[in-house]
Amino acid sequence: AAEALAPSLVTLTFIGEHVFTAFFCLEFLLNWRVFGLVHFRPTTPDGRANFVDAVLAIGTGVLLAWVIPLVALILGVEGNKGAWRSLSVLRALRLARLVRVFRKLPLFREAWMLIRGLSDSARTLLWTVVVVFFVTYTFAIFGI
Repeated sequence: AAEALAPSLVTLTFIGEHVFTAFFCLEFLLNWRVFGLVHFRPTTPDGRANFVDAVLAIGTGVLLAWVIPLVALILGVEGNKGAWRSLSVLRALRLARLVRVFRKLPLFREAWMLIRGLSDSARTLLWTVVVVFFVTYTFAIFGI
């Protein structure tokens, strides 16, 4: 898949991966320095969120971006990168942290109400799409 992309795009994503991994490590170290390890204990809701965040940053960031490629380089092993890359999808779970911030800030109260309204009406919207599909399909059959 990476062969089909432009070399500049591959280079940009490679650099971005390392920059964001360094950023997540810095965030983790600053949280650890300021709040201590108590901040990452999974006994409270905030602690659970911070623990999962740290596991995702360290596991999918540091491990997949820095440790495994370094060990493979040292050992001279060419492995299946696709299997390890599929785990990097877990980084998308970090976006859940943005939802927590988005929900708690008073500045985004109206926007959060819109998002909540859309999510509450998702079932109705789904059935609306299904009905529109079948109506369009029926008229397409009779139009032939």
